Amino acid sequence: MELTSKLRKFLPRQNTASPHSSKKRNRRLDLDGQEIMTPYGACYVVEKSFPLSEYHGHWALGKAYNNSYACLEKLGQRPPKAFHMQNALFLDTETTGLAGGTGTYAFLVGLGTFTESNFIVKQFLMRDYNEELAMLYLLNKELKSKNTIISFNGKTFDLPLLQTRFTISRLPLEGAKGKDHLDLLHMARRLWRHKLASCSLNSLETHVLGITRHDDIPGFEIPSRYFEFLHTGQGHILKQVLDHNVIDILSMATLSHRLATTAKLKPEECVCPWEAEALAKQAFSTRDYSLSLAYYTAARNHSQNGEQYSRILHSTALIHKRMGQLDDACLLWKKLLEVNENDLLAHEELAKYYEHRLKDLNSAQRVTKHALAIAWSLRSPKASDFEHRLQRIDGKSKGKNHVNA
Repeated sequence: MELTSKLRKFLPRQNTASPHSSKKRNRRLDLDGQEIMTPYGACYVVEKSFPLSEYHGHWALGKAYNNSYACLEKLGQRPPKAFHMQNALFLDTETTGLAGGTGTYAFLVGLGTFTESNFIVKQFLMRDYNEELAMLYLLNKELKSKNTIISFNGKTFDLPLLQTRFTISRLPLEGAKGKDHLDLLHMARRLWRHKLASCSLNSLETHVLGITRHDDIPGFEIPSRYFEFLHTGQGHILKQVLDHNVIDILSMATLSHRLATTAKLKPEECVCPWEAEALAKQAFSTRDYSLSLAYYTAARNHSQNGEQYSRILHSTALIHKRMGQLDDACLLWKKLLEVNENDLLAHEELAKYYEHRLKDLNSAQRVTKHALAIAWSLRSPKASDFEHRLQRIDGKSKGKNHVNA
């Protein structure tokens, strides 16, 4: 028997469903959807429309539609040229497990698209395993209609999972080929990973977007809720799951607007030190040191977090050093030691400055001895570096004294 024939036995077949499964599938789900027929059978589809004037969090959906997104390149992702939200497809899945792999199904796929007047959320529900082919067929058709996919952790989870399901079902995932993919999670982490304990979508909704969920189902409960539906066939069991998926997609639209708006901020417009610091890092990565300094100055002026304040001083001093402005860098290293006298990196940079820039061996020796004592007390691995530096400075000092004598 050929390998293909052997594998075919493991695929779900429409005509072999149990009578109990068939009965469940034909029940009225009361989820405000309709059954759509495809060449692979039926799929249950729920569609909801939201006017662009409707608010989701702090902003109306129309803000996301009318914004421009070329600036997202600052956050590490480049939208296609002449990108507009009308050509984008928001994608989010609900699955039978969170680990992924060949045994995990995407039983619900939610898609969000903009029109000139509305934001449309379309959900494809797999009411039983033998409806997977029909669901994948409709999903592929929708993907073909847009040129950009927008997701939240979709590059790591949703798209690889769907690719696996298409492969197992022997269907080509043509709709995703050659598509640009904007993953909002990666950009959110660039801006808020130091500010927030978590950059999960729920955390961003609470702390950044101004969204409060009511009667929402926790994500970890969703697989068991679907299994309960498969066992009982009662559609109301899935209502919270579908509502959860809709909110996810709406939040992605709002988050897209928030990310783009933040990426466009000028240094003098920044009021959040975490965002200013992230934009400073981006400018530094492109070697725009003057712009980076301006963002770091804004971050420093607004920072009320000691750890962040020290990090900003270090980064600013590094830029001055790169630009050859060592005297300015020296002032910042001294400021760092006022904030934290145990800062070994600031001690090291000051010792270099005195030794090599000012040729002030006495000051270099004093700073290095102090740093060495701190390194010993902290049992820092940098102690050996300071010991070596002190030996070199002592050697230079003795040589200088010998010459003077």
